[in-house]
Amino acid sequence: MFDLLSKEERVSYESFLEFSKLHVSANTSSWEKNEAISEEIKQLCAKEGYMGGAIPTEYGGKGWDFVTYGLFNEAIGRNSVSLSGLFNVHTMVAQTILKWGTEIQKEKWIRRMASGEIIGAFALTEPVAGSDVQGIETEYRLENDKLVLNGCKRWITFGGIADLLVVFGKIDGKPIACLVEKNTPGLTINPVGDMLGFKASHLAILNFENCIIEKENIIGREGFAFQYIAPYALEFGRISVAWAALGIVRGCLENCGQYAMDRKTFGNRLIEHGMIQTMITEMGVDLEASKLLCLKACKTKDNHLPKATEEIMYAKYFTTKAAVKHSANAVQILGASGCKGTSSVSRYYRDSKTMEIIEGSNQIHEMILGKSFARKGKKMISKSII
Repeated sequence: MFDLLSKEERVSYESFLEFSKLHVSANTSSWEKNEAISEEIKQLCAKEGYMGGAIPTEYGGKGWDFVTYGLFNEAIGRNSVSLSGLFNVHTMVAQTILKWGTEIQKEKWIRRMASGEIIGAFALTEPVAGSDVQGIETEYRLENDKLVLNGCKRWITFGGIADLLVVFGKIDGKPIACLVEKNTPGLTINPVGDMLGFKASHLAILNFENCIIEKENIIGREGFAFQYIAPYALEFGRISVAWAALGIVRGCLENCGQYAMDRKTFGNRLIEHGMIQTMITEMGVDLEASKLLCLKACKTKDNHLPKATEEIMYAKYFTTKAAVKHSANAVQILGASGCKGTSSVSRYYRDSKTMEIIEGSNQIHEMILGKSFARKGKKMISKSII
């Protein structure tokens, strides 16, 4: 992948890898056991400026392009998908405000998000509504020139510790998104534990009971929330997930490569056995393909090309499927040592399944991409000379 990066991107990536190796790798198991990332890593990430990585410099951020943001998620995701999830949702909130927020909202929140003073979380999913956002039941109503919020959000990544929430709902049947602070009276936050993956991501259930919200906290226009605001934010989430899944596939190859070269069975190194060669070959080729898909997706986004939305979906779909397949094979290759709860590959195995579900499940991707590819195929054959 290095040969496709600019000099600046290579330098950034190397620094991300070093940070992840020094400050993430050794602590991941304890975070998983405690089901929470540490306060120390949050402060360190803020000190390094990573909380504002994708935020423009005019607001105190680093102004990363999408490729650099992706490389950062790959480096972190290799060692902790839970931690990469923090940058995922935090960036989704910041970018939502930057794109759709008022100047007052930007000045009030973005600098504080860039510095890491506050953390953002994206409250879309509900007990009965996930990918089908039209099924959202959370309601806002206008009362005495203020909004009254009632509803429930579930599986909210970093909802347990977020300071600022983008909460989606409906007002008079129209989709709406508002900024809600964690100390809002009537908001109850209940941690969700014992998850399969993303164990340290501070997942939470958020209950809103007659929460009073200022009208100035509405993001964008009424009616825009589901069609424009949510899809825009989800592109950042899908980039994060795709690159973090790429980190998982890289981690699988690194772990399996070392093990297969050193381990001996039946008088030969493990790599000499054909079935192991097949699994590692597929792992390596899918890693290379995932790199190209992720890079292309971010480059099209950086160049503001219309096809960026689909390119991001390709990358998210392919890399998460690859992560699921190869993390399972990695556990198989490493055997009993791969089944230990503290092993990297066992964590990859748990986390990768979750990555096929979040930010639009892979089945939702198939619903959209299947029709898109069919239309493209029809158009291709109509232009062919048979």
